[in-house]
Amino acid sequence: MKIFPYLIVILVIVCTACSSESVDGLNKALKEAGQNRSEFESVIAHYGNEPQKEAAAEFLISNMMDKYSVQGNFLDHYYALQDSLQSLEHIGHEDMRVFYDSIYQSHKWKQLRRVPDLEHVSGEYLIRHIDAAFKAWKSPWAKHLSFDEFCEYLLPYRVGNESLEPWLHDYHRKYSPWIDTLQTDCIDSIYAAISRKIEGHRYFTPDFVPDCRPSSLHGIRIGACRMYSALSIYLFRSLGIPIVCEFTPNWSNHAMGHEWTSIYVGGKSYPIQLGEKAMLGRHVKEFVFRAPKIYRTLYSSRYGLITDEEDVPSLFKDKRTVDVTAEYLPTATVDLQQAFPKRNRQKYAYLCVFDLMNWKPVAYGKRKNKGYRFENMGLNAVYLPVYYEKGVYSSAYYPLKVDDKGEVAVLKPDTTSLRNVVLRRKFMDDNPILWADAMNGGYFVFGKDLDFRDSDTLMVTPLSEYAFQERTLNGTYRCMKYVPPIHTKGNIAEIELYDAEGNRVEGKVMGNYAPGWLDSMLTMSRAFDGDVLSFTSASPEQIDAWLGLDF
Repeated sequence: MKIFPYLIVILVIVCTACSSESVDGLNKALKEAGQNRSEFESVIAHYGNEPQKEAAAEFLISNMMDKYSVQGNFLDHYYALQDSLQSLEHIGHEDMRVFYDSIYQSHKWKQLRRVPDLEHVSGEYLIRHIDAAFKAWKSPWAKHLSFDEFCEYLLPYRVGNESLEPWLHDYHRKYSPWIDTLQTDCIDSIYAAISRKIEGHRYFTPDFVPDCRPSSLHGIRIGACRMYSALSIYLFRSLGIPIVCEFTPNWSNHAMGHEWTSIYVGGKSYPIQLGEKAMLGRHVKEFVFRAPKIYRTLYSSRYGLITDEEDVPSLFKDKRTVDVTAEYLPTATVDLQQAFPKRNRQKYAYLCVFDLMNWKPVAYGKRKNKGYRFENMGLNAVYLPVYYEKGVYSSAYYPLKVDDKGEVAVLKPDTTSLRNVVLRRKFMDDNPILWADAMNGGYFVFGKDLDFRDSDTLMVTPLSEYAFQERTLNGTYRCMKYVPPIHTKGNIAEIELYDAEGNRVEGKVMGNYAPGWLDSMLTMSRAFDGDVLSFTSASPEQIDAWLGLDF
């Protein structure tokens, strides 16, 4: 019997499917690139024999339509000043605040110009970045990613409107030694090792200031939450750790919103913020602030919240945004069938939460029957339903309270039963009580000279009013200092001094308050700035803290 050997050939065809939408996006981007089109075509041709890298290049290019850098002479000067400041080892928080206050003035930023990525990104830059990103995909923390997840969580070459740099290589070279000696793939240990070496102090950057370039974030010690989010993305992606940016537009029980990042490993998201000391995954979840909605910002423009209407608030028309509230919080569907006038047939309505002075939109609902349905709403919050048309919001119904069980109550005023009330605060009614109680045991010292040898002491008594307390002394003094109780943060909003004729006493701020992490804005001058909504704070570990005024 003859045995005939057979050669069985299995042909594996690697195919990356492209939808007509993605093809159209690529063609549109190439057309918009104008004279720079050849740069992108050279990238696609370069990966002609590597289908996945070719698809990655097409993904970056087709979603590049809204990406841009901001350039200008003052921006270069700003970066140079910032790098110089951050490099100083011994500089007080007050000095940092004064520096940034002098830089962040709107008139200095008016000459900046937008430069679209489609018109200036080079093919060499993209090829180098794509190759590095694919190398990062092989890491133990990223190898589980699908191609689509890789494109969103590792591949993007930029975060916001920062000046472009080869950060993927630079960050890997700087930060990989931090974890090479750990001999562990445990993401908890990796994050702990990195976060211990990053110092963080908060400064709220104005909206008109562009995003910081990657190289200027290496030594950052003070900055906005967005800066630390960008640092996290550059750092962890350079190590092959998937990460994405998330935000809440506005807290439901506090002013402003917040931005942070989440590491995505093993199919789970772990919220973090470099610069703080919370453990992996604890950021946001342990806040006393409550988020009504949480959104994730991706690189591609294939998502978005409202995609079938043009006249909508900017938050909801951003095509890179997805709703991830249910991944973080217990939520409820708010179904308002009788809450809106029948005459109004707008397709969408919105829910707002209250900020310092205004109602801020945080969620949208689509018209359903006679009303609107709002899905995945955060609990324990008060919302105001509104309409939006041509940039103007108008209330559509009474405010709603969604309790901790998801039950909805309409806050309709009873105009037949009126009573007088005094409102001293709008937010966080638990914290003022804690802060005021923490002042018990503190004291003021009024000195006739700067060494306080000849002085009078005034103890802080339990506050019957949590808003303010007035005390009177009879004497002539040169200076004053407040000494908080040991192991407290020394929080104090305002100290006002008046002479016998009732004139406000001014002077030079002095003391040694050293703010804790993320508290660099809370400098000593805030205790004398005439604003009761600002305050100063020290680190609880500082046992000799004091602040004062030299008249």
